[in-house]
Parts: sequence; C-alpha cells; structure tokens
Amino acid sequence: MNQLPVTKWFSELKRIWLEKDISALKEIVADEFDYYEDPYLPPIKTLEELQSAWQEINDQDIKELDIQVLIDGQIEGSGMYHFIYSDPAGVQHESRGSYYLKLNSEGKATEFRQWWTIQE
Repeated sequence: MNQLPVTKWFSELKRIWLEKDISALKEIVADEFDYYEDPYLPPIKTLEELQSAWQEINDQDIKELDIQVLIDGQIEGSGMYHFIYSDPAGVQHESRGSYYLKLNSEGKATEFRQWWTIQE
C-alpha cells in the first residue's frame, strides 16, 4: 500500500532525526518555507537556519521516538510525537507535542508548526 504524502514526510522526518542526517532536511522542505520550531518565535525560513537549529540532535542520546500521523492528506496533515532522550550530562528528558504540516505538489514542506511540552 502506498503512503500518502503526509505519512511519507513524517516517516522521513523520523528517519532524519534518528539517524542524525541533518543534511537530508533539504529533501523535505521546499525552497520557500515557514518552519515553526517554537510557536512563540518567528519561523525559520532558510535551510541554513533550519540545519543550524537541528544541530542539537547531535547531542541527543535517543531512547524513544514515535511520530503518530493523525490527519494524513495529500497536502495537509497533523501528527503527534513522543520523544525521550538523554543529554550529554546524562539527564533524561521527555517531550510530547503535535505537528501541523502543509506540503507543496512535490511533497516538500511549505509550512511546519510544532507545539510541545517537556517533562524533566
């Protein structure tokens, strides 16, 4: 069974995160995009800014990462994630959040929004 574009996108996001393949972010975002890493900050708009923001995953010892697609469409969708990792000092963190995603006709993100909470 073929996956719809939203599910494919989230699957690739999870792979990038788990494999720490930051350079592959260029394959899932459009040339022009708005990426909201934090709902209270202005969006990230360039690949360089996005790759810089994602450098933090290099210091994450990932224990668990699950992304569940809730709305799976051709161009819009949403998901939930659950993430447990240890930082370089060995402190474990747990985060849960939700995603909103909008894709172009090529299956690349034109808009990505994330809302999250952290339990420490």
